[in-house]
Amino acid sequence: MKIAVQLDTDRNIIGTVKTNELGAELQVKLFENKGWTLVQSDPAFSSAESYLWTIRESDNKLVHKSTGLTPDEETKASLVELTKDQLKDSLTKDQLQTALTSLTKEYIEDKANSKMVTAELTKQIAELTIKLDKVMGIDPTPKIPTDVTSTATADGATVTAK
Repeated sequence: MKIAVQLDTDRNIIGTVKTNELGAELQVKLFENKGWTLVQSDPAFSSAESYLWTIRESDNKLVHKSTGLTPDEETKASLVELTKDQLKDSLTKDQLQTALTSLTKEYIEDKANSKMVTAELTKQIAELTIKLDKVMGIDPTPKIPTDVTSTATADGATVTAK
């Protein structure tokens, strides 16, 4: 159905005739020089919220001022963006396997590096402890036990040192 819409100089909608198509056509013919134009109605258009709408000059369609698009065009644009986002964000099985392999490799390398660092730090602490013991007058050389006994039985072996 067609409706008559009146625009001011800033293309704001300031009047509508939605009674019927014949009434809209008559309004436009009688007051064409007063800014009235005939347009295809849109189910989403409401006279009460006409301040949110305007008429696109290129094709004479009701469009939202904020986007310059009809509600159908806004819906299509949203679907296109959602589809693009889903395609951009989705990973294929191969991409997931590659990412997992890469993360596993990094984890293994980090763990190996961590063990090497721990071993090096332990070695340095042992060397510093020996140096500190020498400075403090402590002999860091382990003492050999003088009394060692060893007993072997059918159940196992027992070794004691004093």
